[in-house]
Amino acid sequence: MTTTTKSATKSTKQSKKPNGALQKAKNQGSLKGLNHTDIKSVMESFKGQIAEALPRHLDADRMIQISTTLIRKNPEIANCSIQSLMGAVMQASILGFKPLESLGYCYFVPYKGAVQFQIGYKGYIQLARQSGEIKMIYAETVHENDHFEYALGLEPKLEHKPSTGNRGALTHAYAVAHYKDGGYNFMVLSKKEIEDIRVYSPMQNRDKAKGAWATEHGYKQMAKGKTIKQMSKYMPLSEEMEQGTQTDEAVFTGRELSDDNTGIREEELIHNVEELEEEPEPETEQEPQPEQTNEPEPQPEQAEPKTQNKPKTGTAQGGNTKKSATNGKMNFNQ
Repeated sequence: MTTTTKSATKSTKQSKKPNGALQKAKNQGSLKGLNHTDIKSVMESFKGQIAEALPRHLDADRMIQISTTLIRKNPEIANCSIQSLMGAVMQASILGFKPLESLGYCYFVPYKGAVQFQIGYKGYIQLARQSGEIKMIYAETVHENDHFEYALGLEPKLEHKPSTGNRGALTHAYAVAHYKDGGYNFMVLSKKEIEDIRVYSPMQNRDKAKGAWATEHGYKQMAKGKTIKQMSKYMPLSEEMEQGTQTDEAVFTGRELSDDNTGIREEELIHNVEELEEEPEPETEQEPQPEQTNEPEPQPEQAEPKTQNKPKTGTAQGGNTKKSATNGKMNFNQ
């Protein structure tokens, strides 16, 4: 009898702990100062919503474990707003990405108190294949000591022979897509065009690459991913690919998620972290600022699809194919 009473008391204390951790996170607006166990408790408070968003090959417990480990390894993420962090977790869940930097599918980048969601090279590869029309898709970087030739026009051509020795500095990145009907197309970006895309993000500047771009390997992977993103405007798009191009480098606040947590409301997406700053007092009038939603349009060299049966094309902005694009919010007030 005594044993049963102690066990029940212990169980009650444990059941209250997640709520206490969540309340602390809500009060301070972030996971700052929480230990590993408390962070996991907060994440588990959103388990039901995460489970709704995940595809069948992933489960909520695994997603929570990965996210908790990521936060523990990068304390800066814990200092970010819980809304932007959980929004990034939910978007990774919707797209079916495990947020492990080593996998290269997506990245959680802390910046000015918010988590920016970035899609990596392998993430774009996975999304492109989901259209069902891709036979092969890949991207490569070109360096100054490589042999590299390409031509556009009626007979597009792309030839790349990497140097076997010191390849030198990066000069281009290119992406190639082969379709199941025999068609293909490719996209080439120069180093300047890659840089223009990189520094378009408010967290980047010309002098120093940050986040996933910071290392040599990371820069190459991001350059390849951005090249595929540009090429996607001329490719048949899956719903996931179309949604991915819209949410890349977005900061989530909870307003973007549909009622069932399986889709995104594009009109609520924020790509510029500066938009998260406090709104002015009601009596203060300010000129409305244009909303910044997409990357600049570089003028890349790209080949139109060469095909026996030309594949259908799509754009990153077109269509109404987003999942459950309804007016809803993620519940941060549990």
